[in-house]
Order: sequence, then C-alpha cells, then structure tokens
Amino acid sequence: MAVFADSIKLMLAAGLLLAGTAVVAYSADSGEELYTKLCSGCHSPSPAMKGKPVDALLAGMDRVKNISNATGAAARMQQVLQPLTPEQTKSIATYINGLK
Repeated sequence: MAVFADSIKLMLAAGLLLAGTAVVAYSADSGEELYTKLCSGCHSPSPAMKGKPVDALLAGMDRVKNISNATGAAARMQQVLQPLTPEQTKSIATYINGLK
C-alpha cells in the first residue's frame, strides 16, 4: 500500500510540475502573442490602456499581482500574471504601449 501511495504522490507532483510550465511555454512569444492568449479575452484586442507608458503599465500589473484577497476580475488577472516572468510582463506592456 505504501508503494501505491508513493506512486500517487509522484504522479501528482509530476502533474503539478507540468501544470506550472504552461505559462513558461510562452516565454519565447512576443508581447502580442502573450496579450492575445492571456489578456485580450477581458481587455479586448484594443484595450483602454493602449499607448500608456510601459512603466505605468508594469506598475499597474504589479499592483494587481500584490492585491491581497483579490476577488472577481482582479483575482482572475492575478492568476494570469503570477506565473509570468518579468520579461513576459514587460513584453506585454511594451505591446500595449505600441497600440494606437
């Protein structure tokens, strides 16, 4: 029985590791690809924040990531932002900045 339990634990750990790599697969994508895949469902292809400075966009993303007890849209955005690397968030912000 202990061997079976250990096997289950290993399978669960492997599944969690694979689930955690889903966003990492986006690392080579452009800001446009990341935005389209992760953000445009809520923010539309032409978001209200288009053209804003990259630093302001990054600050906004950081604020959302750091909200404690987030609910609703903020909680959904946290789920998208938390696993992204700083390079990925900057890529998204740079893309949004370039929209006209």
